[in-house]
Amino acid sequence: MQLVLSKTTTTILLIFLFPLTVEAQLGFCNGNTGDPIFTEDFGSGVGNVKLPFGTTTYKFTANRPKDGCYVVSNTHKHYNWYKLKDHTSGDKNGRMLIVNAGYEPGEFFRVPVSGLCENTSYEFSSWIVNLTREYTKACGRGIPIDVTFEIWNKSNKTLLASGSTGAIYGGSKPTWRQYALVFQTRPNETSVILKIRNNGKGGCGNDLALDDIEFKPCGDNVVIEDKNNKMGISVNKSYLPFSTILRLKPDYTVFSNHFYQWQTSKDGKNWEDIPGAKKETYKVPATSSKVFYRAKVAENPQNLNNALCYSYSDFYEISISKEKPIVLKRPEVKKTTDLVKKGLTRVNISIEEPRITRMYIDRKGLAKTYKDVIIVKNGCKIITDKVWIDGAVGKYVQTTEKVIKKGHALGETIINETLYYKAVYGYNCVKRTYTVTSKL
Repeated sequence: MQLVLSKTTTTILLIFLFPLTVEAQLGFCNGNTGDPIFTEDFGSGVGNVKLPFGTTTYKFTANRPKDGCYVVSNTHKHYNWYKLKDHTSGDKNGRMLIVNAGYEPGEFFRVPVSGLCENTSYEFSSWIVNLTREYTKACGRGIPIDVTFEIWNKSNKTLLASGSTGAIYGGSKPTWRQYALVFQTRPNETSVILKIRNNGKGGCGNDLALDDIEFKPCGDNVVIEDKNNKMGISVNKSYLPFSTILRLKPDYTVFSNHFYQWQTSKDGKNWEDIPGAKKETYKVPATSSKVFYRAKVAENPQNLNNALCYSYSDFYEISISKEKPIVLKRPEVKKTTDLVKKGLTRVNISIEEPRITRMYIDRKGLAKTYKDVIIVKNGCKIITDKVWIDGAVGKYVQTTEKVIKKGHALGETIINETLYYKAVYGYNCVKRTYTVTSKL
């Protein structure tokens, strides 16, 4: 996002010769953010309450707000406005700031924010909704809402950043919209002032609600990749315990230097610092259970100790696959004495024996169709089994048998086998032949 920073001394002198136009653009942090350091959800409860003294220039009303008036409430009594709940999730009887804009443009909300870190980027954000219906007989389409968000320094003399929503007309239903603004504190600057201004005129329309104001640290977009350049992995149980090496990769959109503190979590919600893990890379200890990793990110090492000053990387998840691969193993050919026991005397067996290897079928991602195939067991013994065929990942076999002297007890049997295995593109196969020869 393009920031609107304070003008230089040269620019200020030019305002006597040329009109000064301040342009700004709202936008979210282009990287990752930290935990909120300031929140305002206006509380909860039934009925109207006032804002703290000095927060607004508008008048409080216990009834329906007129132009230039406000209420902090969980509802309102205006017949021409949408009835809606506040934006805060899970907030029973949650309140919001309800504003009927004044007839002239001007500031209607102000709040100081302290405890910031110097030379640090932050993201301000707020949710806003147009309360006016899309069309009414009294007002037609109505005057749109249009507000400007401004960040000033503590002395209220220097504008650090600003941005305007532009005209937001009422719709067929009330829609909460989030807007954000990124700014950076200067040396020795730990407090700012948030101002919200109405850009439109009062009258028929220009009625709004605000909720869930937040300030968060803003840092680079930092991803975590393993040695295979993956940002997460699902491990099959056959390969447990699992270990890998993780690496942090920032995009340098905000920070020029990076300092880290690795963290781990079992549920992706509750995080703990990993003692001594402050480098760009981290070797994951062998694990057999689900685990998450991320890192705190700051531009100087001191900020890692202050939750108001650092942001977080993306997280890396090691999950455990629920399915275990099928293992198909063809035992070695038994001795000919097995055939003698079955009454097959004077039988010579000639087998073109391939190398016997253990073959796997990974059930994950397989189609839900089955196919009967013949699996070679014990050389002469053939059984029919069912395995996944379509979309298989891994190896599988498919065999057929052909009796040359059909119906003869001591005939000749040829077994054709096709071994399929995963290639870079699709599948490859190798064909093999097993022959059982009988003599009279």
